[in-house]
Amino acid sequence: MYKHRIIECNVKDSSDYDWLYDNAVQNTLESYFKWADSYKGTVHFEKSWADVSYGLTLQVDAKFDNADTFAIFKLTYGHKPFNRLDTKTMEFTHG
Repeated sequence: MYKHRIIECNVKDSSDYDWLYDNAVQNTLESYFKWADSYKGTVHFEKSWADVSYGLTLQVDAKFDNADTFAIFKLTYGHKPFNRLDTKTMEFTHG
């Protein structure tokens, strides 16, 4: 299995913000979902939480069964994960 980190962002540890993070993840991954539908390889998206240092970190990974699909994905979307939440557009961005 091959894995590529799409989002890695420090977030507030409060359930009041869950809806905000979920909406931002869906908005950010919209183009990734469309890309995954257009390719033959299987792509799974997995959201997880990590307790890094003193804060909570939201992580979203794309997981691939096929090396070719993984390579095409990395060429299409690059290597750097999104690490900042833009509350105006409700998307994660590079910060």
